[in-house]
Amino acid sequence: MLVLVGFIADCEDFEEVEDFGNDKKAYLQTFLELSNGIPSHDTMSRVFRYLDAGALEACLREWGKQILAGLEYGHLMIDGKELRGTCPKGAKHALNQLVSVWVSEAQLTLAQKQIESKQNEIVAIPQVLELIDVQDKVVTIDAIACQHTIVEHIVDKQADYVIALKANQKEVFTQVKDHFDKYHEQFLLVTQLDKDHHRAGERRYYYSEKVNAMACLGEWKGCKSVWMVESKRIYLDKTTTQQRYYISSLSEVSPQQMIGFTRGHWSIENQLHWQLDVSFKEDESRVRRDNAPQNLSVIRKLALQLLKQVPQKASIKRKRKKAARDDAYLTTVLQCL
Repeated sequence: MLVLVGFIADCEDFEEVEDFGNDKKAYLQTFLELSNGIPSHDTMSRVFRYLDAGALEACLREWGKQILAGLEYGHLMIDGKELRGTCPKGAKHALNQLVSVWVSEAQLTLAQKQIESKQNEIVAIPQVLELIDVQDKVVTIDAIACQHTIVEHIVDKQADYVIALKANQKEVFTQVKDHFDKYHEQFLLVTQLDKDHHRAGERRYYYSEKVNAMACLGEWKGCKSVWMVESKRIYLDKTTTQQRYYISSLSEVSPQQMIGFTRGHWSIENQLHWQLDVSFKEDESRVRRDNAPQNLSVIRKLALQLLKQVPQKASIKRKRKKAARDDAYLTTVLQCL
């Protein structure tokens, strides 16, 4: 609890939490016993190194379920993130990598799963899906999850999927791309225009249920439609065009649904991963031993979600600084628990 309060109040590491605890001891004693005073940063480090990561993550899931109770939501976003501060010198990947499930409607992480050594997201995604109830929900994942086993797992759990498609699945990618190259005009669903300072953009959304025309799609369990999003961006005098492809178990999709599931998926990057990196400086953390990186990731996500619960028009950075200065405001944040 001390570390959670510290991270809400703009602390970045155990040393800063210790300093915060000593400065705010009188306030903290209004709801924490602290019979032995404020623990040292070394003690906090040892606790987080050996604290059962699965048990702490279970607290995150349970708290998330309580918030979601009674809330209508249907979109679950899954994505992986490396804790780059744990990357050994000269290594390609960090020691600690996590797969998270994000609910945009509630702005919360519903579950997370550590990617085990010598494994990857393909193995971790079915494991994190086992931790939550996905029945009647729509799961969106990036192209790394475009695997038969993951699609089957989602369908078997009575959920739907929208999964990005790239050349890592060469045969199906080629057939879907050729399908839209030849017939895309008859499958145009909606066009979106964006314009701001020196920049203009156009997105065209194409949707086809003619999956029988692509023989390889029969191998993908529950696949009922294929999607293409064509993005054109004009910045100053430069124009770029990009096509993104998806396979989905959904049928009879409306323009609003297609936009929501394709653009909405980026919420996990913009509203979760970006905030962890920029507001909480997660990638700069040098904590890397035992369970500490995984446990601190849970604390950061809890802190982020508590701050998001406060209905104030301010950035997470400003909210954290205000919580560090203003005990009454910090109490308001903590009451969201």
